[in-house]
Amino acid sequence: MEIDQRDFGAIDDTLAGARPEEVLEWAWRDLGPSVAMSTAFGPSGLVLVDMAQRVVPQLPVFTIDTGYLFPETLALKKRIEARYDFQIESLHPRLSVPEQDRACGPDLYNRDPDRCCAMRKVEPLQRKLAGLDGWVAGLRRDQSDARAGVRVVEGYRVSGGRTIAKVNPLAAWTRKQVWDYIVDNDLPYNSLMDQGYSSIGCWPCTQPAAPGAEERAGRWAGTCKSECGMHVPLMDVEIPQAEGQLAAG
Repeated sequence: MEIDQRDFGAIDDTLAGARPEEVLEWAWRDLGPSVAMSTAFGPSGLVLVDMAQRVVPQLPVFTIDTGYLFPETLALKKRIEARYDFQIESLHPRLSVPEQDRACGPDLYNRDPDRCCAMRKVEPLQRKLAGLDGWVAGLRRDQSDARAGVRVVEGYRVSGGRTIAKVNPLAAWTRKQVWDYIVDNDLPYNSLMDQGYSSIGCWPCTQPAAPGAEERAGRWAGTCKSECGMHVPLMDVEIPQAEGQLAAG
């Protein structure tokens, strides 16, 4: 079921003051089973997984394994799967890291981080979303200036020109609310958080953030880049072709 673009504003108005659990219940009721949740195992994602397991445990969850994830992130995935006794689908880029190095040269993340993100994150996500009507994500308005306008329900353009519902149940939550929930419910979290990391992505492009800095300050530090491209419309993201290999399959 594809929601008419004109309905997104009305739906967002209706759900703007709803509890995250209520938003998740709406997503499954109105979009299920063609809806799935993504997580990169950050604090917000962990909260959403726990909430979903309480109210809509049938909601599928997926993650993108870029080939550059920290070992601590992969270990956390296993802990989450064991805690809730379910499987999290891992999406993979069309090219392995060695294949990408051969096609594009080594350390693409240093020379052209936007292209690297498009190949390793955006393209796998678009393949997944092509078969869905809804995507649940953990974005919050207080994470960064770039996310200040996030709505609880908004449209997201996918391959082929379709627009699906992007659902952000924690849009209005604060960082403190997220961590209060983690502590109160004894949720496991990435051990790198205890080493000064406040937002964790791929290891080549993530470092600890300075105390008091914006939550995502450690991502692509020292550059003007602040987003990988997953959370902007496809029309704004170039999906590169690496010697024809990305176009296959």
